[in-house]
Amino acid sequence: MSCFLAVGYSLTSATLSIANKWALVRFPFSGTLTLLQFGFSAGAVRFLKAVGVLDADTLSFTKVRLFAPAVLMFYAAIAANMRLLSKSTVDTFIVVRSVTPIFTQVGEILFFGADWPSQDEWLALLTISVGAVGFAYHNIATIAKFPVIFWALVYLLCITADTLVVKRVVTHVELSPWGYVYYNNFLALSVYPAWAMLSGEATRLAIEDPFSSLNKPTSLCAVGISCILGLGISFFGLNARRALSATAFTVLGVSCKFISVLLNMVLWHHHAPHAALPWLFLALSGSVVYQRANNQHRRQKI
Repeated sequence: MSCFLAVGYSLTSATLSIANKWALVRFPFSGTLTLLQFGFSAGAVRFLKAVGVLDADTLSFTKVRLFAPAVLMFYAAIAANMRLLSKSTVDTFIVVRSVTPIFTQVGEILFFGADWPSQDEWLALLTISVGAVGFAYHNIATIAKFPVIFWALVYLLCITADTLVVKRVVTHVELSPWGYVYYNNFLALSVYPAWAMLSGEATRLAIEDPFSSLNKPTSLCAVGISCILGLGISFFGLNARRALSATAFTVLGVSCKFISVLLNMVLWHHHAPHAALPWLFLALSGSVVYQRANNQHRRQKI
């Protein structure tokens, strides 16, 4: 089961960032795009439950209260993710994502009492850092902009906190596999109004009609694909969090980005300069090495 969840998460995670970037190019309303994705996922689960295709927990006040912290962190991470993608390239988003195992490892030590990294793990984390710095140096024209730096830092903090908080919540709140998807996406819908006000998107919506662009088949297709992949990553991501450690889950999300980088280079021109790409691969390679070292360290403890 863990292997199935890991593979499913890898495939959806590898393609979702590109699909989201495509959707944002055609539909430049990041908050509203997340609203459509959450609504599609929650509605799909509700419909499939009604026709008897799958089983999902109904809402209960106790479980909603316990699940709320995970939803807030999840929404913050997704919102920052979308903003970073809208301001930069997929490659830049990926290299920021590749740094998260460093912060997640520290969080596991501080909050979950995990052991300090082994020598091999430290070496892998150093490799990630060197790759990230090299990528930033060769892609300075894109990264050295306040919106990119700001949303990169916000995303880095949010995804680290999200990984740690959601791991604790899904470990202690008992729901069915699709119940996690329904709770997470349905409750996330309630956060959208506050985010729209804080981000200024509510003001834009009062002036512009975001859905006019969906009259174009290409835009509708881009948004539709991002919604379908969003449903897939909701299922695989939330349930993989239960089966894996927080750091292992983070590294899995980073290592599958090799596919994202290759697809991003082939499909269009929205990518970093070629000189920056070897450094990105170095950071991703460090993540893969770290995962192996982390697994060996855990087996030795057992």
